[in-house]
Amino acid sequence: MEKISLVVVGPGLIGKQHIRLIGENPRCELCAIVAPDHEANHEIARAQGVPIFQSLEECLRTKAVDGVIIASPNEFHAAQAALCIQADIPVLIEKPITVTVDEGVILVDMAERRNAKVMVGHHRAHSPLLTLARGIIEEGRLGRLVTVMGSAQFYKPAHYFEAGPWRREPGGGPILINLIHEIGNLRSLCGEITAVQAMSSSAVRHFPVEDTVTINFAFANGALGTFVLSDTAATAKSWEQTSRENPELSDLRG
Repeated sequence: MEKISLVVVGPGLIGKQHIRLIGENPRCELCAIVAPDHEANHEIARAQGVPIFQSLEECLRTKAVDGVIIASPNEFHAAQAALCIQADIPVLIEKPITVTVDEGVILVDMAERRNAKVMVGHHRAHSPLLTLARGIIEEGRLGRLVTVMGSAQFYKPAHYFEAGPWRREPGGGPILINLIHEIGNLRSLCGEITAVQAMSSSAVRHFPVEDTVTINFAFANGALGTFVLSDTAATAKSWEQTSRENPELSDLRG
């Protein structure tokens, strides 16, 4: 059986997960890694037995690949995805697709013009957990949906930001890193969002990006919702723990 040759751009927290899953899939093979010239990245490439490239352009010039997974810091998504689209190579872009709406619109337009194969890494859209929850709501088992309350609050340790300094700069922050998943959940469970009000604060970490956000939503079906987001606090009322999607979080005690 001919295997699908994949490149992973950015062997960080999520990129390592993609590398692991590629290795576990008999239909796929990792053919290269794209990452900065750091010894830790070279160690990952050596362990996988694949070459490492400092740029996606160089990789695509050198290697024949069937697909690219972009798991690099958010600020690089738009340019790297555009390279794949222009080369007619299928690409999975980890969320967010880009760091600005304008970049996202340009990329989507490019993909549509070229009829490109592009997917954004919203894994929960394919989760049986979300399918089950949506079915319960659609069957009316909870009655009419009138209000929604949600939260995603995590206390991220200092080493999280030390390992990825981009996370505390524009293009990082919990809105683009975490809330984007929750917005996907809300749209799937409650329908399209028609209006948003929000306040943000960086009063705890004092980073250039937010650390805490409160949001009001209006949905097309008339329901109203609120959401609290923070990477400086902690609560059991989050998708990971209530759904037990992430064992590292759902098995917490106390």
